[in-house]
Amino acid sequence: MSKIKTDKIKALARSAGFDDVRITTAEPATEAGTHLLSWLSSGFSGEMAYLNKTPEIRFDPKRRFQEAKSIICLALNYYQEAEPPISERQAPYPTGKVSRYAWGEDYHLIIEKKLLALIEGIESLGGKCWKGYVDHGPLLERAFAERSGLGFIGKNTNLITADYGSWVFLAEVITDLKLIEDQAAIRNCGTCRSCIDACPTDALREPYRLDARRCISYLTIENKGPIPDEFTDKMDGWVFGCDLCQEVCPYNWKPLPTEEPGFSQSRGIGPVLSKNNLKDIPDNRTFKQHFKATPLLRAKRSGLIRNLDTLQQ
Repeated sequence: MSKIKTDKIKALARSAGFDDVRITTAEPATEAGTHLLSWLSSGFSGEMAYLNKTPEIRFDPKRRFQEAKSIICLALNYYQEAEPPISERQAPYPTGKVSRYAWGEDYHLIIEKKLLALIEGIESLGGKCWKGYVDHGPLLERAFAERSGLGFIGKNTNLITADYGSWVFLAEVITDLKLIEDQAAIRNCGTCRSCIDACPTDALREPYRLDARRCISYLTIENKGPIPDEFTDKMDGWVFGCDLCQEVCPYNWKPLPTEEPGFSQSRGIGPVLSKNNLKDIPDNRTFKQHFKATPLLRAKRSGLIRNLDTLQQ
């Protein structure tokens, strides 16, 4: 019976629009939890204080959901090419590059709808689901995704899938159904260190260990104060996020384009942000209304202006 339900749930996930789905148990990800606690104690999380709140819950979902038995791990491809190439865009005002995941609509809104459809399907099969995760809940997504076989964690700390490289969003559903688990993925970066060598701020101090305080994505999004002087000439043109460690990864050299229309650059800001995009936005309220359906809202108006100003220094 569990195989039948497992197969049905995987079919439901794909019909909801996810590109891949794997299953793991709800047992603790103990090794990953040890790594997390060490990472936090080193101060690598920077200003992301929320990560320090009950970190044990992140690698042991049964601390919140005692009846949990399985975690359904999901991937959604977001890759698309820039049209036209960023290098061909010329403008008389300051511009900066936007990370590929943020070109279109906010992925949270897109994935949450898919999760809702999946959860309704699981509940129709008699399963109980507590919530769906899209990187905004206390769950070590990559650790459970790796254990489920969805992909393996690379030296740049991103999850790398067989079909889509690391150009994927992750999501999860925790259920009380005992489903058949998939085989865990094996890390396979070999001797490659392209991502480590490519990082201009040396955020990857060693394989599989990211110092967020030095990461361009952190500096342009999560960091609330000025960008430290030691990094101002190393931003490589990025104004929101950074894709450098993904762009150089051999597993990302032959990407498949996404089939999700909501990620299209025509539905959001696209690959470039300029002061021209912000000059007619007088206050935070107007900014929220203008960018409310895009990931750029997280950096706030002041943060984006700061980032653009930093690139001009």
